[in-house]
Amino acid sequence: MNVHDSERMAGLLTAEGGNPVSEPAAADIILVNTCTIRDKADQKALSDLGRIRQVRKEGPGTILAVTGCMAQREGEEIFRLVPDVDLILGPSQIRNLIPLLDAASTSRACVDGTLWPVPEMTTPPAIRPPGVTAFVTVQEGCDKACAYCVVPATRGAERSRPVTDIVREVENLVSSGFREITLLGQNVNGYGQKGDTAGASFPELLQRLSDIPGLLRLRFTTSHPMDMSEDLIDVMATSSRVMPHLHLPVQSGSDRMLERMQRGYSLDDYRRWIEKLRKKVPEAALTTDLIVGFCGETEEDFEKTLAAVEEFRFDGAFAFIYSPRPSTPAHSWEDVPPREMSVERLERLQKKVEQQAMERNQSLVGSRVEILTEKWDPETRTAVGRTPQFQTVRALVAPERPDPSPGDLLWVTITQGARAGLKGNAVSHA
Repeated sequence: MNVHDSERMAGLLTAEGGNPVSEPAAADIILVNTCTIRDKADQKALSDLGRIRQVRKEGPGTILAVTGCMAQREGEEIFRLVPDVDLILGPSQIRNLIPLLDAASTSRACVDGTLWPVPEMTTPPAIRPPGVTAFVTVQEGCDKACAYCVVPATRGAERSRPVTDIVREVENLVSSGFREITLLGQNVNGYGQKGDTAGASFPELLQRLSDIPGLLRLRFTTSHPMDMSEDLIDVMATSSRVMPHLHLPVQSGSDRMLERMQRGYSLDDYRRWIEKLRKKVPEAALTTDLIVGFCGETEEDFEKTLAAVEEFRFDGAFAFIYSPRPSTPAHSWEDVPPREMSVERLERLQKKVEQQAMERNQSLVGSRVEILTEKWDPETRTAVGRTPQFQTVRALVAPERPDPSPGDLLWVTITQGARAGLKGNAVSHA
């Protein structure tokens, strides 16, 4: 989501005649777009700001702005931490970026980033890097109020873009050469459920987009187990353009932890959705998010998480140590496990996830997969792309075979499976 927010801000600046530069010292305007999901993200942003302070161009008209979720949460505190900052604005103010920058050229400002009432769901024009894949925001905000999560405080309540706006944007992207679209939202499968102007449910949106000529692949992230539906699984099963990959965060294998996290479901609830998915879409890849070291986690709770990883055989997982965040219910809870214990648990968990990834990828040796070519290197005759299940493949193309171009579909025979991806030989264009 933050990557696409940066693309949107770049689009606004370019429309006003701005040109990107490669070094902060050459820039008249520097935007530091921040994340605040964990303390590590805050520290990285502050480190980047400290580095930029030392190299930024001197003189009037040079603006240093902090945007994103850390800006939304910290507000004017950033002025104290980094006195050189001229402008602070949260995600809900992106649409007002240009007039805010104009005002900041004469006086520093922290824009009131209030999320109430809920800001209108708008998406400014985006400047995307060259390629065949693109992000499209369809939903923002989250109403789930998980005990550890700062998103409701930084992104606000759930709201959805009108389906007609999304269809128009995707049609324009396809006509510009993009072949794969990833739909973004903090709770993307909650699209259209809040009585807003969406005009469709999320499965209906996927079906509408699947009918756009020239679009080869559709993906979406991130989903919440509480908003899963039979209709969504049916669309994944029946539409050849909706890719068989579901990122569905489970966070813990312990019902006690899930209740403390205020996730709103049990492991059995999660299990039922995975069983339905794998019954109707047996080729589907399943990825997830996992938290270790949450408040009150015992060794028994952690062992249940390991057991869940073993049971569900995730194709990939983002695993992290719990990081207390201000403005969350759990921030004041004092029963956080010792850091060294959480580090040890994370290492055990990541080892198990990586082992499963290696086993899965090695099991594909000898099989044939389809990839969407994203990069082509004529010197090494190597095409890089992803399978429908989102696995990265590096494919050698024999000299006698035609050169592929980005956007081409290739059939590849897998010759090697590693933890981080696959290698193979291109067989033919799909």
